[in-house]
Amino acid sequence: MNDIEVITSRDNANLKLARAVRDGRESDLIFIEGRRLFDEVLGSDLVIELILTSSDVSETQTLAELPTTQRSKIVKVASRLFDSVADTANTQGIIALAKKPQADLDAVSGHLTVLLHEVNNPSNLGAVVRTVEAAGASGLITTAGSADAFSPKALRASMGSAFRLPIVERVEFDAAIEWAGKQGMIITASDISAKVKYFDVDWTRPGMMIFGSEAHGLDEGKLASIQEKILIPMENEVESLNLAVSCGIVLFEAKRQRSG
Repeated sequence: MNDIEVITSRDNANLKLARAVRDGRESDLIFIEGRRLFDEVLGSDLVIELILTSSDVSETQTLAELPTTQRSKIVKVASRLFDSVADTANTQGIIALAKKPQADLDAVSGHLTVLLHEVNNPSNLGAVVRTVEAAGASGLITTAGSADAFSPKALRASMGSAFRLPIVERVEFDAAIEWAGKQGMIITASDISAKVKYFDVDWTRPGMMIFGSEAHGLDEGKLASIQEKILIPMENEVESLNLAVSCGIVLFEAKRQRSG
């Protein structure tokens, strides 16, 4: 590695590719930044296409964690240019570009599938991805109009869960409902006017749990297509909870019932 030339041109093809992936202009790859996410991707099945390291980061530290077959994919970048490619202020000197995970609806089918409808905050979406994996749900579907579950912000919030959890993106709401019905799933959503509390539901049945955005929730038309509406009871006139918190409350109750 000592004889590898350090990239010093902003117009280098590798840097152009990294910027395109970072900005969502290259849909087949994902942008992975920082030591923690890099460690997570090394432990996953994802295919790494390119690794960028800052010239002021130790090569030995990076190489020690890579299989021999992947060491040729490392490119060193002058630190001043590396900062221009990074998506965060604290880059930690390492960025990886990897093949974007692919999943279909069959991959997310199981005891409990989560559907996110028009959740357009990538940090919230990433936190839900982490929660869904932690609770042992089958997988996640996002509808058209939702944020990219594999954007840099969402990946940081999911802390590696997006590398392992089956995720299907940009499915039309009605198509997801139709698919769930054909799978024999009970379709459930949280609704402030519901009478049934979330812990009184039988979560051992195959189901799809739907969460809308924090700003808008689900409109009446969408709620009309849902079989079962549940309430998360709250005190002191609090109107709503953070999306990932609501998701965690419901999914861990489902996990408790399945484990019991």
